[in-house]
Amino acid sequence: MDSIDWIIINKSLDGSLDDQESKMLSDWLAESAEHRALYQKIKAYDSYSLSDEKFERWRSEYTDVLSRLKQRRNRRLVRRKILVSTSVAAVVAVVALFTLFLNYPEPGSVNLNESGEHSKVQLQLANGHWLDLDTIKENRLMGMDHVNVSSGNKTLTYQHADNLQQMEYNILKTERGGEWNVTLEDGTKVYLNSSSTLKYPVSFAGESREVFLEGEAYFEVTHDPNKPFIVKTNDMNILVRGTSFNINAYPDYKIVRTTLVNGKIEVECSGNTHTILPGQQIVFEKETKSVKIQEVDTELYTSWKNGFYKFNETRLEDILAMLSLWYDVDVIYADESVKDLSFTSSGKMARYDNLMNLLKKFEYTNNVTFELNGKKLTVRKK
Repeated sequence: MDSIDWIIINKSLDGSLDDQESKMLSDWLAESAEHRALYQKIKAYDSYSLSDEKFERWRSEYTDVLSRLKQRRNRRLVRRKILVSTSVAAVVAVVALFTLFLNYPEPGSVNLNESGEHSKVQLQLANGHWLDLDTIKENRLMGMDHVNVSSGNKTLTYQHADNLQQMEYNILKTERGGEWNVTLEDGTKVYLNSSSTLKYPVSFAGESREVFLEGEAYFEVTHDPNKPFIVKTNDMNILVRGTSFNINAYPDYKIVRTTLVNGKIEVECSGNTHTILPGQQIVFEKETKSVKIQEVDTELYTSWKNGFYKFNETRLEDILAMLSLWYDVDVIYADESVKDLSFTSSGKMARYDNLMNLLKKFEYTNNVTFELNGKKLTVRKK
């Protein structure tokens, strides 16, 4: 699906999508990071009325960008028939236009250094200085030629640096409602979820590659048989050599989960080492120090990185804990009994959808209602 009807975008903002439209939106968001970044820009303008002159002008630009994206994809099909120089120029021009669009400042966005307000994503450099990645405009960080940054696509990319005199660490931190992707110096990709922190070396040295995680992240580790990759959390150490897996290790959660998609990992926790195979999940309960290894549908625990949610007999309390971090809301239970209600999604549920539109699906299938007042989400039994 190269484009999506503006009506569906508009209806998603006011929470009036039906099931078919919601699926269309989910599929479109799952197609590419460009679509998800674009939709985030759309949501930022939700405070404007449709009659607002700025919103109408922006909508026109949005439609134009989708058209240009489609043209760019069509060019790839006929690239062999075009002179190399002409083809490259055309692609660069389209990419430039799209990048310029994505870098439009969002309404209400602020620079941390200027206003003192917190952004949703920050990077601490080795010298202790914090950068606001939400609003940074440079492609490369000042004084760090080996680091590329794209605020539009929410990515950091590190390259090997030969001029480092000692091991230097950066810290990537997301607040509620924030997310970011980082490609480490060895090519390993990390997708960092909301309210999470990743500490990592700018360039790997020594006999291992070690990073430190608090919160949730999905890892796609570059294979290196001579230098194992180790993820350290407060309760688990995960040793890998080249594999894909998800870690959920929020400090205020009672449970830590590591879910393996492919490859093989060794997990150290509670004084023992456990080998985990594809399709398995290791669960550590902090209070009892107990460990459980189980077969799971990995998509239930990794779909967030692709822009959607999937649930299967999932407790409502667990679902809302997840949504509260992404939508930056505090959940209040008027009736504690609703916490144990379970929910199974019939398909993909768009992560970038309007919160109340998402919650309507729970109201249809469960004996529960939701009321959103500012950042307070009250849950009641019908």
